Amino acid sequence: MDTKFLATNTKSSVYFILLAVFIVTLFQLGSWGLTETSEARYAQIAKEMFETGDYIHPRKMGISHYHKPPLTYYITALGYAIFGINEFGARFFLSIALLVQLILIYKTSMLLFNDRKTSLLSVALYFSTPLILASIRNLTTDAYLNTFVIMAVYFWLKYLDDKKFFFLFYLSLSLGFFTKGPLVLIPVIIFQLTWFYYNKKKIRFSLYDFLGVLFFFISCGWWYLAVIKDNPMVLDYFTSNQLYQRMFSNDAFNRGKPFWYYIVFLPLSLFPWIVYIFLTLKKTDSTVLKRKILLATFSLIIFLFSIFKTKLIFYVLPSLTFLILFVSTHLVQLSENHWKKFTLYLRGYFILLFVTILIAILIHKIELDLPYVLILLFGLLISIFGIKNESWFYKNLYTLVINTLALVVFSTFLMKSNELLINSAKPIATFVNSLKSKDVYVYNYLLPSMSFYTNKNIITLNNGNYTSKREVQFEQNLDYLKHYYNLEEKNEITRLKSDFNTQNTVFLVRKKEEIPEYIKTEIASYTNKKYFGKWVLYYN
Repeated sequence: MDTKFLATNTKSSVYFILLAVFIVTLFQLGSWGLTETSEARYAQIAKEMFETGDYIHPRKMGISHYHKPPLTYYITALGYAIFGINEFGARFFLSIALLVQLILIYKTSMLLFNDRKTSLLSVALYFSTPLILASIRNLTTDAYLNTFVIMAVYFWLKYLDDKKFFFLFYLSLSLGFFTKGPLVLIPVIIFQLTWFYYNKKKIRFSLYDFLGVLFFFISCGWWYLAVIKDNPMVLDYFTSNQLYQRMFSNDAFNRGKPFWYYIVFLPLSLFPWIVYIFLTLKKTDSTVLKRKILLATFSLIIFLFSIFKTKLIFYVLPSLTFLILFVSTHLVQLSENHWKKFTLYLRGYFILLFVTILIAILIHKIELDLPYVLILLFGLLISIFGIKNESWFYKNLYTLVINTLALVVFSTFLMKSNELLINSAKPIATFVNSLKSKDVYVYNYLLPSMSFYTNKNIITLNNGNYTSKREVQFEQNLDYLKHYYNLEEKNEITRLKSDFNTQNTVFLVRKKEEIPEYIKTEIASYTNKKYFGKWVLYYN
């Protein structure tokens, strides 16, 4: 691979990377089943919206679900309209989101540092970050929220010099708020305050800001008003359950984590390039004003989210933009000797990763054909012997990009061949579809993908697991009782005993579950039992 031309034409390098990334991320995108519980949840809610035409009230398996604003469901439903109700349709716009993110990272870097080499490096580092890749291979709100945060930062920087960009800045905030509520404001406001502080400028509220704020509330507030108008209880639910509890309650949504959670786990999600920082820590110059702003913004975001009680690694995804921009402008100034060391480390890292994956496949008997494993080896060989360029900087950059592309293709085949291992219920649903049963009992676990893949009545039996507890306070009738039993209440146990029927039904339960005796008595009537990974299916 002759990269000499690309080295002298950085813009061509960016186009090359963007095209390669888009093609690879779309390749076989719908070949593996929806994973539980998050991806299947978003896909199923969007499916119900698309099928019913009700785009105001999100419903999950027939029960109201107001955890998030609906933009992610709208985007997913658009994917269904274009590609059909399938995995590719559900995930397509995630690849578009990554493409937009990479373009914005490049443009933001150019805006801040006006150096194409720095901007190219920021694109390569961003794409090769495992946490970023994980967010765009699994349908959740996080990839879309991250896109709108980067968009808001870029257009705000443009707005500082040219007031005509005020609309795009506030539109970005509105889209983010319509995706995940006030979370979009945290990284953007922190960046703005840090920018004003270090530039020693006062915050001024202009007519453009007044118009922007007005547009923001109208464009994203209409849905909240529509929902609250139909059901006033939703307002308290938004402010108390979804906002206050997520920030200050350890028990909220089973996501309570200690203060040090991000400090420990975030660096692990930034391999392999995080090592570059550790190797050159003494040479890091954070006195340059814009670098100082970026580093301070990243640190403050991590600190604030560390204070919040509920934590998931994806919550701090928007902070990576600031870290990567800081790292890029630091690394690009290092000597060729440093880049030679980095490249040798990188080759060793990917060789070790290849060997580790190979051993894991053999030991754990993971299903995967040998040619697919060789994709990783092919990427290694190209990056070691196929890059013809005298610059170690560009050798490193393309080693990083090529091997990351190989990993994306490899992971596609890995997930396709091991759907049960990645927590997809698609193989179970496929088997259930071959049976004549009408109802599917699922014990103590919520499986939205069973609704997604089958046209059967999925009956959830909640007995304490946090995933299977449904919020039914917004239901205006008792229709939900046809597919939900709350076995933590005695009268519901009595109702189940009365209703339970093994004719034209199947019963699905995880192996580790301790099934109550009254249910054991009922399922003893099933004549067949089949194992699917951690699941057991009883059927006639």
